[in-house]
Amino acid sequence: MKKRILSIVIGLALFSTVFAKAPEKATDRAIASFMKEFHKASDVSWSANSNYIMAAFELDNQTQYAYYDYQGNLVGVVHHILTSSLPSDLSKDIRKHYSNYWVSELFQVSSDQGDAYYIQLKNADETIVLTTEGTGSWHLYSTPKAIVTL
Repeated sequence: MKKRILSIVIGLALFSTVFAKAPEKATDRAIASFMKEFHKASDVSWSANSNYIMAAFELDNQTQYAYYDYQGNLVGVVHHILTSSLPSDLSKDIRKHYSNYWVSELFQVSSDQGDAYYIQLKNADETIVLTTEGTGSWHLYSTPKAIVTL
């Protein structure tokens, strides 16, 4: 019986060591960069795909997302904002040209190229996404295709 318990304890120790494996070097670089830039962040969680490493975190009572390349360079920071936080010319343009839509999502992307905004607008008939990326005014980013159900 003691042998069985001892083998289970050793097995659990080895099992937990496998899952406590250190992150890859690319992730280590991203984490180091993140800790330098966002040292006051809390509730940090990490995910990665083939294009980037993302840190989701809380800072100043706001959920933000930092994206890193595999060299550990910060690509951009994304966070949702309220329409009242938009620059006034962008806000006026939305009210003027899209008054029959409501805002369903709005976020700001900050990068070394500056700030860009993405807004998803909806009405009874359609959904559109506008962006300011690369310009100081809104332009069409996409019109999601309607889902047809039978």
